[in-house]
Amino acid sequence: MSTTDSGRRNSMTNNPETTPLVWTPARVYAGYRIVLAVLLVTLYSLAPSSMLGSNSQPNLFIGTAAIYLLLTLVSTTLMSPLRRLFPQWASLLPVMVDVLLLTALIHASGGIKSNLSVLLMVTVAAASILLPGRGGLLVAAIASISVIFEQFMFSIQEHNENPWLLTESAMLGLGFFVTAIIIHQIAQRLASSEALTETQQKAISQLEELNNQIVQRMRTGILVFDGDNRIVLANKAAESLLPNYLPAKTTGSATPSEVPAALVNLRKQWLDNPVQSRPAIQLSPGGATTLVRFARLEHAEQSLTLTFLEDQRQLAQEAQQLKLASLGRMSATIAHEIRNPLSAISHAAGLLSEATLEDGDRRLLDIVQNHVRRVNGIIDDILNLSRRQAGAAERLNLHEISEKIQQHWQQHEPTNAAQLTFNIPENVIIRFDPGQLEQVLHNLISNAFRHGGNGARVTVKAGNNTHNGLPWMSVSDSGNGIDDSVRPHLFEPFFTTSRQGTGLGLFVCRELCEANQAQLDLEPSTEGASFMITFAHPDRVFE
Repeated sequence: MSTTDSGRRNSMTNNPETTPLVWTPARVYAGYRIVLAVLLVTLYSLAPSSMLGSNSQPNLFIGTAAIYLLLTLVSTTLMSPLRRLFPQWASLLPVMVDVLLLTALIHASGGIKSNLSVLLMVTVAAASILLPGRGGLLVAAIASISVIFEQFMFSIQEHNENPWLLTESAMLGLGFFVTAIIIHQIAQRLASSEALTETQQKAISQLEELNNQIVQRMRTGILVFDGDNRIVLANKAAESLLPNYLPAKTTGSATPSEVPAALVNLRKQWLDNPVQSRPAIQLSPGGATTLVRFARLEHAEQSLTLTFLEDQRQLAQEAQQLKLASLGRMSATIAHEIRNPLSAISHAAGLLSEATLEDGDRRLLDIVQNHVRRVNGIIDDILNLSRRQAGAAERLNLHEISEKIQQHWQQHEPTNAAQLTFNIPENVIIRFDPGQLEQVLHNLISNAFRHGGNGARVTVKAGNNTHNGLPWMSVSDSGNGIDDSVRPHLFEPFFTTSRQGTGLGLFVCRELCEANQAQLDLEPSTEGASFMITFAHPDRVFE
């Protein structure tokens, strides 16, 4: 015999609370017993003849019915405590009480010909559901013995030796067994079906949780729109791309006014022409450039649109890594092919400067030395850029960083430090490599003093954008500004308007900012020049 059958056979001694089909039928059966007991007492009180046949015993009937009502009320009231104290008997005892008392009621109402005989069928059926294993057959056997014994006693008491009555009792007992077998099979199938349903529900829940974890951890933003442009699903990546429309840790429906207009318009264009390719857009002012793709989900009640938001910073960072790798290889060539001859030229110029030279020759020598230093500076900048790692970004307080930079300028450039002003609140938090941030700020401040002219004032400000929550910092000077023809080339490598410059300062600054997911731009300004750094959100940095 299989382990399963053995477990079912022995499960009468186990805690029935582990059987999912027990407690609900047990409560239904308890209610049925109360209703039955009340009906028996009430009907006998109103119309005794309807409950009693010939050769009946009224006193025995009403006494048994009253006892049955009392025991039913008591057992129902104590059902939960009894189940905790005697779990193996909690379902068996009520059934056995019903078999014995209903048999007594059948005897008191006139024997097997009484209409009450059918009530034992209900008890046997209930036992087949409530009792595990072969418990239903046990109750059917006890009920069969009870009715046969009752008919035997009735025949002796009434001196009625009609063999047909015993045969009828035996047929009723056979009906008990048939009922027990059929109901037991049905109960087993229901239990198996419920167990399968529960297993499937758990599997579905696990798949839903797995799907949710996958969707939430995807770097691609996921949005689901309904037909009314309401967002019904959004993952964390989408929340980071749309911080004002989808606050962090908030999902669910959003009103159409909360959906970015650019995204709504792009969706309308896609609905009109799904095949047409569309460029990347900014979903919010100052936000990241995002590539948007759509797919239609046919729902039973409504049409849903699946939207993919791909942050272009990932592609930009990959391109940045490739560019740095290429620059590293190029810088290695420069180091070997240019640095050595340049060192020889510089050394020769130094030796030549010790000789007695005419003024014209001295000027030519100065030109050589100046350009050697300039070329050497270019090589140093390129080598420093190529050696630069991705950076160890940290949470930084811009106010604390600004105090450190201000102290540096006061110690090393006291004249310019008097014209340098910092206006940075204490609550501006960014995520940036501290060394690279200091390099960027020193470079921008130096450029501001160099190109702002004599007496230029330099102001460093910072804050948090009220629209998208992104931190920013600006470095402005009070000089003459930047000519419009120069603006498009400012961030190009080796572009400079100064004979002493290498043309790599702003290029390196922008590269460092991009490596830390920040953006460096030249801002429109009515006075002087203003460079703005827009940092990534410190809690939503792309990793």
